[in-house]
Amino acid sequence: MKVFISSVISVMEAERAVVRRALSTLRHQAVMAEDFPAQPNSPQIACLTGLRQADLVILILGARYGAKQASGLSATHEEVREALGRESLMVFLKAGVELETEQQALLNELGTWEAGLFRAHFETLEELSDKVVHAVHDYDWPMQLARLTPMPCSLGH
Repeated sequence: MKVFISSVISVMEAERAVVRRALSTLRHQAVMAEDFPAQPNSPQIACLTGLRQADLVILILGARYGAKQASGLSATHEEVREALGRESLMVFLKAGVELETEQQALLNELGTWEAGLFRAHFETLEELSDKVVHAVHDYDWPMQLARLTPMPCSLGH
């Protein structure tokens, strides 16, 4: 399964690495902006394309909102807007941090979304890893079972 990881990159390197390792443990492929090869498209187009091609989106939120793009939104906020409406959006919020005003507005926007949204808070990197492993496993397990369940067959009746 392809899993797009969305967050501010510059201050969330450790969290992103932990989520990548957690996904690797589950044998899923992390899709991350920092892994995209050089492309003729803008980084915005590359990221939104990667997100659209993913089966699941993991959003990691901390205190920082990130630099605003031409749209007036951060790259992460643009990714969130693209991901909303999917049943496959998981949000992990760092606990105990004071959110920038724009980051709080993003969180409030997510709070108004009712369908397809998993949320968890984390304090440590170890806790983030555990919560990602459990959430992704719980999300993926029914699909794995469906692939393993044999289809009934007709024996000539």
